[in-house]
Amino acid sequence: MKKSLVWMLVLVVSISMVLTLSISACKEGVEEPAEEAEEEVTKEAAPAEEVSEEVEPIVFGGALPLTGWGSDAGRYNEMGYKLWAKIINEEGGLLGRPVELLIYDDQSDPTITAQLYEKLITQDKVDVLLTTWSDDMTMPATTVAEKYKKPIVTGGATLNEIWGRGYKYTCGLLPSSYDYTKVVIQLFKDLTETGAIIYGDLVYTTGFGEGIEMNFNELGIEILINEAYAADTQNFAPILTKVKQSNPDFLACGTGFEDAIQIMKQSKEVDFNPKAYYLTLAPGEPEFVNVLGEDAEYVMGTTEWEPTMTDLPGFDEFISKYMDEYGEEPVEDAATAYGVCQVLQYAIEEVGELDDDKINDMLHTMEIVTVFGTYNVDEITGMQKGKELFAFQIQNGKREIVYPEESASSTLIFPTPSWSER
Repeated sequence: MKKSLVWMLVLVVSISMVLTLSISACKEGVEEPAEEAEEEVTKEAAPAEEVSEEVEPIVFGGALPLTGWGSDAGRYNEMGYKLWAKIINEEGGLLGRPVELLIYDDQSDPTITAQLYEKLITQDKVDVLLTTWSDDMTMPATTVAEKYKKPIVTGGATLNEIWGRGYKYTCGLLPSSYDYTKVVIQLFKDLTETGAIIYGDLVYTTGFGEGIEMNFNELGIEILINEAYAADTQNFAPILTKVKQSNPDFLACGTGFEDAIQIMKQSKEVDFNPKAYYLTLAPGEPEFVNVLGEDAEYVMGTTEWEPTMTDLPGFDEFISKYMDEYGEEPVEDAATAYGVCQVLQYAIEEVGELDDDKINDMLHTMEIVTVFGTYNVDEITGMQKGKELFAFQIQNGKREIVYPEESASSTLIFPTPSWSER
């Protein structure tokens, strides 16, 4: 009996040793799930040595037109947001916490925009809202933000109405459509007597058309034609022929990109020769010159930002890291999105906590200079009043600033040579 007990004890000890060795070997050969999950968070949030993995991230959420008619600008805005998040996480995060982005595609549809901002606030419960792009989508986004008293800083939006609704939780990085168009139109006050206005029927291009009309009236430029066209128009010959017959000195257009391209191409085809062309948005895109070539010459445009404005704080780092990340020079939309994030970052850091009302108060009263330029809004309406604007003209394939004088890289060429003289 004693011998049996001894052998049984030996057997138990042996089995225990084998099991212990097997378990140790398994631990050495396989990574634990917790470490794997931690690694995934690191890739999305920040390097482990910079921001603690155990700290809950601050979630910035928004919707952008990543598909549909606004997708080009939407993608550039997304690139600006992502670069800011990457840089701030590399520098240790915000309030000692990593930053995460939650960006939805609103498909360039204002109805979907409204639905997504409802979701971001009520279901996702994001800490901070990021804006969408264009007046069309910004109008519903700001309405939802106001409903839930969630501060929002608009980026690619200039419609006067955005800040004319008495909203208390909306501030803007960009000035109004009136100011945007004025910086160019004022140059022609004493150079032209008559003008024609055509614009697309989207909300943001209509806003530009209204801004042009206000400035023409204030400056005493007689309006001969003031007409909207469908946003999907391809054949501009009828409206351009009508404008040509009225013989204006100045053609000013509220445009996006594709319509601006067609207006210039078909102006040449119908041999329409005003003394000056002004188009919104499109001339500021590098592709405008790439597509039109010499036919883009002498066109006027408004810019809020150029990749040559090296005196802005943090500008060189932004340009360098953007090119490292994306392999191309940033455009205005990317700089706008990055500037929006810098404004929000400053407000949050000054407040020291994620208190929406305190952040909103700070956004309405602070003044800073970002890589995009000056941020200084009206304390009541939230409308931008400090942002610098520049008038440029395409000369020899380049955007040359012609106003204001202290920033000018060239002088205005006027009148525009006729198509036959080019």
